[in-house]
Amino acid sequence: MNAHARIIEKSLILAKNYLDASGIIFYQINEDKKDAVIESDINVSKEFIHKYNGLLQDYDPLNVEYFLKSRKENNLLSAYSMEAESGNGVYQNFVNSCGINDILEMIFWKNNHAYAGIAVTNPDHHKKTDIESIQILQQVLEHSVFEVSSIKEKIIENYLKEYKLTTREIEVCSLISQGCNNSEISEIMDISVGTVKININRVFDKLQVNGRLQLSILINDLIK
Repeated sequence: MNAHARIIEKSLILAKNYLDASGIIFYQINEDKKDAVIESDINVSKEFIHKYNGLLQDYDPLNVEYFLKSRKENNLLSAYSMEAESGNGVYQNFVNSCGINDILEMIFWKNNHAYAGIAVTNPDHHKKTDIESIQILQQVLEHSVFEVSSIKEKIIENYLKEYKLTTREIEVCSLISQGCNNSEISEIMDISVGTVKININRVFDKLQVNGRLQLSILINDLIK
């Protein structure tokens, strides 16, 4: 288990214990495909995960598409079912058959993008409706979520795309922030040092920074 996996596992244990839940799931979000990719769980049936990763995600009323449209940070399956129109019976029957009576979903947003979620199965009846405590818990958990390297990379990529950086320029930015010099970038990307310099100058111009230090500070500030 790598360092980031251990961080997430500790966060899941914290949330599960705090909410007196039966199980918990961590997933990353693909905004383009509008779906969730389950990466780890504690005490959730393999049947649930297998079928959710298959067809049943589309039937989940609190799926990624719902949160991308609503822009909400959290919601309860039971609360949604009471206020929404009927039609989610297939999913409700499925979760019930897996021994799940309710699910609390928490979505982690940064700079108007959704990056990951935590689904808590069968949370305590009183704790799951304590909105203020859930918000505080979510703030604590997000520090761990945003430490995941692949999520850090997505945060940086989404920010740089707003400045019309190309894929190559984004990769150059990432390598500079990791402390690579021009020769190392050239070797890693299999391009000439001259091409590296051209891309670096374009990056500086687009982001309006005057050097590597300022660029590194800008990128590091994005993932704090």
